[in-house]
Amino acid sequence: MTSPTGGDGTIRLHKSTYMAQAIRDAIKVFEDFASFEMTRDGDYYLVQVTNLDPEVDGDLAGEFCNFALVHTIERKRRTPGAAGGAA
Repeated sequence: MTSPTGGDGTIRLHKSTYMAQAIRDAIKVFEDFASFEMTRDGDYYLVQVTNLDPEVDGDLAGEFCNFALVHTIERKRRTPGAAGGAA
């Protein structure tokens, strides 16, 4: 993961660990703090982070990834047999 702590950057999330819908959910929650664009590159979801709010204190990329991971786990528990998800 390339972590955008002081500016723009790209977050790489492996599709075997993160569901696409959980990443989209994270984008909606964090969109007040930066601009996000999600694409797919082979086995990875790439989330381009731009326009990071200078008032943000802490590790936005880490919090974003944690949020997406928790939501992936919750979705997989609700949907037995769920894996990955469509981009």
